[in-house]
Amino acid sequence: MSVYSSQRTAPASLKNAISVADVTGGRETNPLWVSQVSSEAFRSALEDSLANAGVFERVLSASKYRLIANLNQLEQPAFGIDMTVTSSIKYTVVDTKTGKDVYSRLIRAPFTAGFSDSPLGATRVRIATEGSIKKNIEMLINDLLMMKTD
Repeated sequence: MSVYSSQRTAPASLKNAISVADVTGGRETNPLWVSQVSSEAFRSALEDSLANAGVFERVLSASKYRLIANLNQLEQPAFGIDMTVTSSIKYTVVDTKTGKDVYSRLIRAPFTAGFSDSPLGATRVRIATEGSIKKNIEMLINDLLMMKTD
């Protein structure tokens, strides 16, 4: 689910500066029901995406900023031809020195998978879920790369 971000380079002030402190709100997928996103899978996608953007710091204590992400809601259809999933994720970036929030936003990102993606409804929901999470993370990274820092 990670996002590849080669369009923009991270400003020097953000290079290897952000660690993922806390990820909440994910749920394990029940094999008898629709696809979900576990907190572990979401954390992994966030870390990989931040690394691809050049801003990830693996060591929490060495980071300039800490990212907190809460998957508030995952709106998924029960049935349909086109399956649109919308993820709502609250992101907060905290300056580790001051403890102050330098970024806080709830990002909503829809993604639609159609019959051409798969004839199976459950597969379309999974594709739409993954697409929505990717789009959400991409929007976060775009915001972070434009963020004014000291």
